[in-house]
Amino acid sequence: MYYLTQMVSMGLMLAVFIDAFGVPFPGSLMIIMSGFLINRGSLELFEVILAILVGYLSGATTAYFIGKNFGQAFLEKYGRYVSITPAKLKRGQHWIEKSSAVFLIAGRMLPTIGNITPYIAGMSRIKFLYFFIYTFVFILLWGSVNIILGFVFSHSWKQVGELVGSKSWIFGLAIILIYLGYKYYMLKK
Repeated sequence: MYYLTQMVSMGLMLAVFIDAFGVPFPGSLMIIMSGFLINRGSLELFEVILAILVGYLSGATTAYFIGKNFGQAFLEKYGRYVSITPAKLKRGQHWIEKSSAVFLIAGRMLPTIGNITPYIAGMSRIKFLYFFIYTFVFILLWGSVNIILGFVFSHSWKQVGELVGSKSWIFGLAIILIYLGYKYYMLKK
């Protein structure tokens, strides 16, 4: 929180850029903390929304163009090391072309898939205008939910922290089990 109050919108914009670029980073947590600071009067809602929009659109657009210009060749050369064959890539691109709105809006909410979504969109040659519009819709949904969470729970942040802290091992175990189940499913498929 000290980071956000000192860096204000620039720090939030950088955090959201990194998140949108596909690097695992707690962008959502930064926005939730921004909602907390908005409720306290330390940040302005307009500043936060602008920082989220500029940061996320910049990061996602950069990743889109990297995917568009370098992604196909990169995956053809190194994809076999991460179990991505040309057939799987073509099948995935075909699915994306048929349902790009779902992929770009809902796909960004899924762990791991969300990180590579803009790269795949670029590789799939989805028109940039569609990419931009769907990304914008996602930002409005994602940003609003996280700002509201921070705003609503700002008065009880100590209780929420204690609850999450005392039950975090359950959450961690659930994530590991889901991951192992997914890997097992993919292996059998």
